[in-house]
Amino acid sequence: MKKLFVITFLILVTTSFAQETITTSQAKEYIGKEVILKGKIASFKLASEGKSTNYINIDKPYPDNVFTVVISNKYLEEHQLDLSQSVGKEITVKGTISVYEKDPKKIPQIFNPLEIEIK
Repeated sequence: MKKLFVITFLILVTTSFAQETITTSQAKEYIGKEVILKGKIASFKLASEGKSTNYINIDKPYPDNVFTVVISNKYLEEHQLDLSQSVGKEITVKGTISVYEKDPKKIPQIFNPLEIEIK
C-alpha cells in the first residue's frame, strides 16, 4: 500500500510540474503562464538605429502576426542569434506569455525568453 501511494504521489508531482508545450493559436489562453511555444518563424524585424527592440513573428508575418517574440539587442548578442536565415525555420521558445498593454491588437508575446531554439 505504501509503494502504491509513493508511486501515485510521484506521478502527480511530475505531471503538475510538467511544462506546457503550446501553439500560437493557444497562446491567449496562457497569458501570465510560463510555457514552451512551438511554431515557424514567419518574419522578423531587427531594431533600427538607436533602438534596442527586435521582433520575431511566429506563424504569420506582421501585420497579421498572431504571436511575437520580443528580444533586446543584448539578448541577441548574448545568445548569438542570427535571424538573417531564420524565416521558415521551426522555433521553440520557453518563457512567460504577456500582452503589451499599449498594443491595440493585444498580440500575445514572450519578452526575452528563458530559452530559444531555432532549427
